[in-house]
Amino acid sequence: MRNLFFASSLAVTAMTGSAFAQEACSDYVVKRGDSLREISLRVFGSADFRTIYNANKEAIGKDPNIIRLGMTLSIPCPTAATEQITVATSEAEKMAREMSAELIAAAEARAEAAIAEARKASAEAVAAANADAAAAIEAARAEGAALIRSAAKPGTSPVDERQILLITGGNYAPFTDEALPNRGLYTKLVETAFLRAAPEQAYKIQFVNDWSSHLDLLMPTLAFDGTFPWSRPHCEEAEALSESDRNRCETYNFSNPFYEVVDTYFARNGSGYEEAMSHADFAGATICRPEGWSLTHMDAVGLYEPAITLFRPIEPDTCFDAVANGTVDIVAIEAHLAVEAISRLGYGDEIIENPNLAAIKGLNVMTHVNNPDGEAVLEILNRGLDIMQQSGEWRDIVSTALRHQMENS
Repeated sequence: MRNLFFASSLAVTAMTGSAFAQEACSDYVVKRGDSLREISLRVFGSADFRTIYNANKEAIGKDPNIIRLGMTLSIPCPTAATEQITVATSEAEKMAREMSAELIAAAEARAEAAIAEARKASAEAVAAANADAAAAIEAARAEGAALIRSAAKPGTSPVDERQILLITGGNYAPFTDEALPNRGLYTKLVETAFLRAAPEQAYKIQFVNDWSSHLDLLMPTLAFDGTFPWSRPHCEEAEALSESDRNRCETYNFSNPFYEVVDTYFARNGSGYEEAMSHADFAGATICRPEGWSLTHMDAVGLYEPAITLFRPIEPDTCFDAVANGTVDIVAIEAHLAVEAISRLGYGDEIIENPNLAAIKGLNVMTHVNNPDGEAVLEILNRGLDIMQQSGEWRDIVSTALRHQMENS
C-alpha cells in the first residue's frame, strides 16, 4: 500500500502542465504535472473531480491524489450535477486567471531553459539556477494571485484587521505535525491559501495535540477561529447520520476540501473480514474507529449499532492493538495512518487491509457557526485554495510533501 500512496510515478510533480481546453466526452492521456483536480477545473470549471474519478476508478486505484503519467482517462460528458457546480466568474476575473496562468507558464519556461543551460556548466550552476527558478516562479505566482484578487474582490480588507487564530494537532503525518517540513502538508496548504488570497491578513496556527479538545472545548468557546483537518459528514442527509456527525453539521461550517484521503478497513489476516466484498459481511463485528473520526461513511452503509459494536478509543494505535489481541475485529481508519501504524507496531502481515470497501473523504477546515468571522475566514481559505489549484501550486506542495514522506518512510 505504501507504494500505492507514495507511487514513484506521480503525475503530481514539481513541473507544471500547461493549461489547455480539454473537452468532455473524450479520452485524455495524463501528462506530467496533471492532477484530477486540475483536469476537472479545465473540463467542468470545478475542482470537484469525483465525476472523473468515478468514471476511471478501476484504472486509477483507490487514491485519487495519484495518477500515472501516460494513463488514459475517460472524461465523462457533462451532467446536470457537473453543470451546477461550475463556478461563474466575471469577465474581469476570467481575464485575470488567464493572465496569471500566462505569467506562471512563462516563468516556468524560463526556469526550465535556465536549468537546462546550467547543466552544461557545473553542479554549482545548477543549484544556483534552481534557486533562481524557485524565486522567479514564486514571484509569478504572487503577481498572478494579486491579479485574481483585484479582479474578484477589489478592496477586500482583513478580518476585522485582527489576527486569525487556527488550531491543529500533531501525529497526523503527512498532514499535520510540528516535526514535519512546513509542519505538515495540510498546514502548508492552509498557510499558502492565506498568502495567495489575503497576504495582508495576520494569522497564527497553534498545535494542540489533544484533538478531542478542539471540538469539546477550544472551538465552542471561540478561543480559535478554525480547526483543521476534519472531514465533513454528508450533512445534506442528516437523518442518516450518527448523533456526533449531526452535531458536527449543526455546529460547524466547512471549507472546500484541501485534500482527499482513503478511508478503509483493516482486520486480522485469516479472519475473513479482510476479504469481505460487502459491508453486510461486517454484521455482528466489533469495529474500532478512533474518537473524533467521522462515522458518515459507516452510517451510509449500515455499519452502526446495534448492527455492529463500536469501540472508540482516543488513539488509533489502540485500535490495532485491540485487533491483534482479539478484542476487536476490524479497524476503520485512513489508509495512510494504518500503513504507518502497522509497520511501527510490528504487526506486519498480521493485520491487513480489506481492498474491496474503501471510500474517499475530503479534509476540511472548520469554523464554529457562532463565530462572527467564521464565514469570512472560510471565504479567504476557499479563494486561496482556488488560486493554488488554478496555478498548479497545490500540486507542487502535495508532490513535495509526498516525496519527502516516501523518502523518509
